[in-house]
Amino acid sequence: MSTATENPIWFTTGNPFVDMGQEMMAAFAEVDYPNGLTVQDAKTLLPELVELFFLNDWLKSSYTIFPNSILNNGKNRKTRYKTLLESWLEAIEHPEGHHVGMTCSISGKPAQAYLGKVYLPMSDFEGGNFQSANQQGTPLSASVALALQFFPFALVKVGKMLALPQFSNDDTQARWAGKSLKHVRQTQALGQGGVQNTGTFRAANAFFKLIEDLVYEHQDLPTSSVTLYLFNNFNQVNYKAALELYHMPSKVFGFIQLAMSPTTKSAWQRILRRGYHVKKELDDEAELQKYNNAISNRLLNNQSISGFFIDRKRRYPIVQGQEGWLLFSGYLKEVRGMEQRRLDNLRNLADRMAPLMLKRKKRLFALEGADKKGKFLGVLYRLTKDAASAGHDKPLITFEQLISDVLAQENAVYDDWREVKNLLLFRIYEQLFDDLKDDPEFIKVEDDADSHEEEDE
Repeated sequence: MSTATENPIWFTTGNPFVDMGQEMMAAFAEVDYPNGLTVQDAKTLLPELVELFFLNDWLKSSYTIFPNSILNNGKNRKTRYKTLLESWLEAIEHPEGHHVGMTCSISGKPAQAYLGKVYLPMSDFEGGNFQSANQQGTPLSASVALALQFFPFALVKVGKMLALPQFSNDDTQARWAGKSLKHVRQTQALGQGGVQNTGTFRAANAFFKLIEDLVYEHQDLPTSSVTLYLFNNFNQVNYKAALELYHMPSKVFGFIQLAMSPTTKSAWQRILRRGYHVKKELDDEAELQKYNNAISNRLLNNQSISGFFIDRKRRYPIVQGQEGWLLFSGYLKEVRGMEQRRLDNLRNLADRMAPLMLKRKKRLFALEGADKKGKFLGVLYRLTKDAASAGHDKPLITFEQLISDVLAQENAVYDDWREVKNLLLFRIYEQLFDDLKDDPEFIKVEDDADSHEEEDE
């Protein structure tokens, strides 16, 4: 097992291209972390790096990643590229005499080269994006310049754009690098290569698919927030449209980890299928990926997806039983911040509401149609009276329970009464499934129903 050196050559900089490049270097060298990399490790990697980039498919990819570079311009390209890499390695080993009189804008070390967009994506323009740059290029240390040669192996393609994920957790980022290296090795064995295509131009779809695949393959991943950099580095490019950022909070990442566990994966796929904006029936995943998925978009924009867990028209949970409850309650806990105690109390409340609604079905219709908090509370009030009239020994819900379980607590993260309503409906539909599925009264009332709240979808 490798250990960090006292004065590491490579270390976390905060720059997504550099940090992922260093992580790929560590993966290639079978070193645990970039700060454990040595000059000798880098020397060992350079021959393979050169051979990889001169595979036909990687050369094609390099036209858009490193435009006008030695890789695709002039004669003796392979020799010239190898010489360039060796010059950076020489500057790392013997920094004296290689300084350009500037500080590296990324690492803070003395700079030994100026690099433009040829090797540093999204640079060489005034006004900047997330890169620091000037007219002659960006001053960089040789270690940063070398790391930048490795980040392309961690890229994926989304439509005509390139995508690079940046993880807040170093261990999780290392797993991504390892997964990327596995793809590189597999294609290399076939004499192929190039940036892996996600099969969709929908960025949110691609983002979720990448994370789903990663967490399913590695069930022990540390939870991490993730930023997806979607960019292109063409020679002639409108920089205002050349970069898009998508951020996944750690709470959403944690929920995906739950959703992609062996016990809930199939249930999650059924829920996720409901998010595609497509009217015709499609079972082909590749075809579905062409359409926006409202669930992915809403999770990335901190919007509720609780309505997707129930079918209001047919009145049943999309996934019944323990599997469905684990997924829905997991979403409410991980993403919406609901405590387990509150979840248990609301589930118990729904169990006590269900028999009352079976006898007085108009209460269920009223709960479904409640589009304001006042109407929602009105249904609970009338059900409480129904419970008293039915001779229940205890109130259906006490004032304290109303305040602590149903309504938002002061300064609570979880504060949407509609989430509570959907949770109650989920459990009520589950409890009354056999009674409701063939009841013509429900079909009749559904057709003639008054206005319902807007569907979350």
